[in-house]
Amino acid sequence: MPDESSFGRWLRNRSGPPDQGAGHAVPKISRPLGAALAKEEPRQTPGFALRPGQVFHHYRLQQQLGRGANATVYKATDETTGGVVALKMLTIADDWPDDLIEDAKLRLLREADAAGGLAHPDIVEVREAGVHDGLVYLAMEYVEGVNLGMHAFEGKLLPPRMVTEMCARVADALYFAHQRGVIHRDIKPANIVFDQRNRRVRVMDFGVARLENSRATRTGIILGSPSYMAPEQLDARPVTAQSDIFSLGVTLFQLLTGMLPFRSDSIPGLMQKISAEPHPPLRVVRPDLPETLSAIIDRALEKDPELRYRNGAEMAQALRDCSRSIDPALS
Repeated sequence: MPDESSFGRWLRNRSGPPDQGAGHAVPKISRPLGAALAKEEPRQTPGFALRPGQVFHHYRLQQQLGRGANATVYKATDETTGGVVALKMLTIADDWPDDLIEDAKLRLLREADAAGGLAHPDIVEVREAGVHDGLVYLAMEYVEGVNLGMHAFEGKLLPPRMVTEMCARVADALYFAHQRGVIHRDIKPANIVFDQRNRRVRVMDFGVARLENSRATRTGIILGSPSYMAPEQLDARPVTAQSDIFSLGVTLFQLLTGMLPFRSDSIPGLMQKISAEPHPPLRVVRPDLPETLSAIIDRALEKDPELRYRNGAEMAQALRDCSRSIDPALS
């Protein structure tokens, strides 16, 4: 039997049996979608802000964890259960046409409902979604850990063998979701958490990108994380499981090299590179890594979705087979 890597031992010792993929029960989204929208109160005015200590719905905010262009995340306490959650508030920008607002909210809630049924040890649970005080919110499992975006730069890279084993776990989680009809749409290092307390890799934000895609399709605006998007996603063509595999290929390349495989100073230039130009071969950047790992990335980053891995399970197996040939002492 091959030597077990430190990350392999780390995963083997994680809480819960190794076959937990079919999973423990996760509460379904607690409010019917139609009721959530029917009971919605008027939209908040521009400049509305939530503060630590404030109660939103039945959640008491503790601290702001992060803020982006389309959402703010708070650590909060569910006052009905006493549990701690990550409360994500989706901000639908004031420049959205009014006739798209209701459709956008309904799409997000439907997607959150589907994501709420993903009971997998490597997927962050969505516990509740709804509309309150005119704001769309998602209450997610609170995870102690560091997102892999912190390890996607030169000088901060994790050992290659650990990276391949982490990405194999992500590929398995994607396969689980895809089998249930849920596409992530925004796989990137920042949406993967290294959960040290529970000894897991956790994938966050399933379905949240649906809101952005809805608007982008209608207006031609590219939102989200275009550096990680597959060609078909940038072109507003149908997004499939293979689109997530492309994004995971970009993520894998960045975590191994500290650089993105496609770079440009402009969105049109970036779209051109992703759609039509080859990425740098992995071994040009990291000649110390095996050719098999370069081949995995090449297949994941095929322009034609049909030429990529058929599913996440297939990519996960390729990554695990490859990891055995990587020196565990290699940094």
